[in-house]
Amino acid sequence: MNRPILFLYGVFTLVGLGLPGCAGDPAASVVPKPAPSTDVGKLRAWQDAEKVAARAEGRETVVGSGESMMPIYGENTVLVLTKINYADLKPGMQVAYVNEAGHRVVHVLLSLGVNGWRIQGLNNEEEDTERVTRYNLIGVVYASFATDGDLK
Repeated sequence: MNRPILFLYGVFTLVGLGLPGCAGDPAASVVPKPAPSTDVGKLRAWQDAEKVAARAEGRETVVGSGESMMPIYGENTVLVLTKINYADLKPGMQVAYVNEAGHRVVHVLLSLGVNGWRIQGLNNEEEDTERVTRYNLIGVVYASFATDGDLK
Protein backbone atom coordinates (compact mmCIF):
# COMPACT_ATOMS: atom_id res chain seq x y z
CA MET A 1 0.00 0.00 0.00
CA ASN A 2 1.53 3.31 -1.04
CA ARG A 3 0.68 5.78 1.74
CA PRO A 4 2.70 8.99 1.31
CA ILE A 5 3.52 11.32 4.12
CA LEU A 6 1.24 14.29 3.67
CA PHE A 7 2.21 17.64 5.06
CA LEU A 8 -0.61 19.45 6.70
CA TYR A 9 0.96 22.89 6.85
CA GLY A 10 3.19 24.83 4.54
CA VAL A 11 5.27 23.82 1.59
CA PHE A 12 8.43 21.86 2.07
CA THR A 13 11.78 22.05 0.43
CA LEU A 14 14.55 19.68 1.36
CA VAL A 15 18.35 19.42 1.55
CA GLY A 16 19.64 15.84 1.76
CA LEU A 17 20.89 14.67 5.13
CA GLY A 18 23.07 11.84 3.83
CA LEU A 19 21.37 9.28 6.05
CA PRO A 20 22.86 5.79 6.02
CA GLY A 21 20.97 3.29 3.91
CA CYS A 22 19.34 5.87 1.66
CA ALA A 23 21.55 5.51 -1.39
CA GLY A 24 20.22 2.29 -2.88
CA ASP A 25 16.75 0.81 -3.09
CA PRO A 26 15.41 2.27 0.17
CA ALA A 27 12.68 -0.31 0.73
CA ALA A 28 14.88 -3.34 0.10
CA SER A 29 16.32 -3.72 3.60
CA VAL A 30 14.34 -1.41 5.87
CA VAL A 31 12.50 -3.02 8.75
CA PRO A 32 9.96 -0.45 9.98
CA LYS A 33 10.40 0.55 13.60
CA PRO A 34 8.78 3.28 15.64
CA ALA A 35 10.01 6.71 14.65
CA PRO A 36 12.36 8.37 17.11
CA SER A 37 10.53 10.66 19.51
CA THR A 38 11.34 12.88 22.42
CA ASP A 39 9.40 14.28 25.32
CA VAL A 40 9.31 17.60 23.49
CA GLY A 41 5.81 18.61 22.50
CA LYS A 42 4.77 19.59 18.99
CA LEU A 43 4.66 23.29 19.86
CA ARG A 44 8.24 23.30 21.19
CA ALA A 45 9.48 21.30 18.19
CA TRP A 46 7.71 23.76 15.87
CA GLN A 47 9.33 26.73 17.64
CA ASP A 48 12.79 25.13 17.39
CA ALA A 49 12.25 24.29 13.72
CA GLU A 50 11.14 27.85 13.01
CA LYS A 51 14.41 29.13 14.51
CA VAL A 52 16.39 26.86 12.17
CA ALA A 53 14.25 27.84 9.18
CA ALA A 54 14.76 31.55 9.90
CA ARG A 55 18.53 31.23 9.56
CA ALA A 56 18.43 31.06 5.75
CA GLU A 57 16.20 32.18 2.92
CA GLY A 58 14.08 29.55 1.16
CA ARG A 59 13.42 27.41 4.24
CA GLU A 60 10.09 26.63 5.83
CA THR A 61 8.61 24.46 8.54
CA VAL A 62 6.00 21.71 8.06
CA VAL A 63 4.45 18.88 10.10
CA GLY A 64 4.35 15.40 8.61
CA SER A 65 1.81 12.62 8.89
CA GLY A 66 1.63 9.05 7.65
CA GLU A 67 3.88 6.01 7.79
CA SER A 68 5.62 5.88 4.41
CA MET A 69 8.91 7.25 5.75
CA MET A 70 9.07 5.16 8.93
CA PRO A 71 11.38 4.57 10.75
CA ILE A 72 13.02 7.92 9.92
CA TYR A 73 9.91 10.12 10.23
CA GLY A 74 6.66 9.32 12.00
CA GLU A 75 3.44 11.10 12.88
CA ASN A 76 3.93 14.70 14.01
CA THR A 77 7.56 14.96 12.93
CA VAL A 78 8.36 18.61 12.31
CA LEU A 79 10.53 19.14 9.23
CA VAL A 80 12.48 22.10 7.95
CA LEU A 81 12.58 22.13 4.17
CA THR A 82 14.81 24.10 1.88
CA LYS A 83 14.73 24.81 -1.82
CA ILE A 84 17.16 23.06 -4.12
CA ASN A 85 17.90 23.24 -7.84
CA TYR A 86 16.61 20.25 -9.78
CA ALA A 87 20.06 19.75 -11.33
CA ASP A 88 21.56 19.31 -7.83
CA LEU A 89 19.38 16.32 -6.85
CA LYS A 90 21.14 13.02 -6.11
CA PRO A 91 19.96 9.47 -5.30
CA GLY A 92 19.16 9.01 -1.62
CA MET A 93 18.00 12.57 -1.03
CA GLN A 94 14.68 12.98 0.76
CA VAL A 95 12.62 15.25 -1.46
CA ALA A 96 9.28 16.97 -1.18
CA TYR A 97 7.09 17.14 -4.25
CA VAL A 98 3.46 17.81 -5.16
CA ASN A 99 1.71 14.70 -6.49
CA GLU A 100 -1.05 14.65 -9.11
CA ALA A 101 -3.71 14.83 -6.39
CA GLY A 102 -2.16 18.08 -5.15
CA HIS A 103 -0.75 16.56 -1.93
CA ARG A 104 2.73 17.36 -0.77
CA VAL A 105 4.78 14.21 -0.23
CA VAL A 106 8.28 13.48 1.12
CA HIS A 107 9.98 10.36 -0.26
CA VAL A 108 13.49 9.22 -1.21
CA LEU A 109 15.03 9.66 -4.66
CA LEU A 110 15.98 6.35 -6.30
CA SER A 111 17.33 7.20 -9.76
CA LEU A 112 16.93 9.73 -12.56
CA GLY A 113 15.08 8.53 -15.64
CA VAL A 114 13.83 10.08 -18.87
CA ASN A 115 10.57 11.27 -17.25
CA GLY A 116 12.07 12.45 -13.94
CA TRP A 117 13.27 10.96 -10.67
CA ARG A 118 11.93 7.60 -9.44
CA ILE A 119 10.93 7.86 -5.77
CA GLN A 120 9.73 5.67 -2.95
CA GLY A 121 8.76 5.90 0.70
CA LEU A 122 11.16 3.98 2.96
CA ASN A 123 8.27 1.99 4.41
CA ASN A 124 6.52 1.35 1.07
CA GLU A 125 6.84 -1.94 -0.82
CA GLU A 126 6.61 -0.25 -4.22
CA GLU A 127 7.97 2.95 -5.68
CA ASP A 128 5.63 5.83 -6.43
CA THR A 129 3.94 5.77 -9.84
CA GLU A 130 4.67 9.45 -10.27
CA ARG A 131 8.05 11.03 -10.90
CA VAL A 132 9.70 14.08 -9.40
CA THR A 133 10.31 16.70 -12.07
CA ARG A 134 11.52 20.28 -12.04
CA TYR A 135 7.82 21.29 -12.15
CA ASN A 136 6.55 19.43 -9.07
CA LEU A 137 9.73 19.57 -6.93
CA ILE A 138 9.37 21.56 -3.73
CA GLY A 139 12.79 20.87 -2.19
CA VAL A 140 14.67 18.64 0.25
CA VAL A 141 14.60 17.93 4.01
CA TYR A 142 17.10 20.12 5.83
CA ALA A 143 16.29 19.15 9.44
CA SER A 144 13.77 17.10 11.43
CA PHE A 145 12.40 17.38 14.96
CA ALA A 146 10.80 14.31 16.53
CA THR A 147 8.01 15.01 19.02
CA ASP A 148 5.87 13.17 21.51
CA GLY A 149 2.84 14.40 19.52
CA ASP A 150 1.37 16.51 22.32
CA LEU A 151 0.78 20.23 22.04
CA LYS A 152 2.90 21.72 24.80
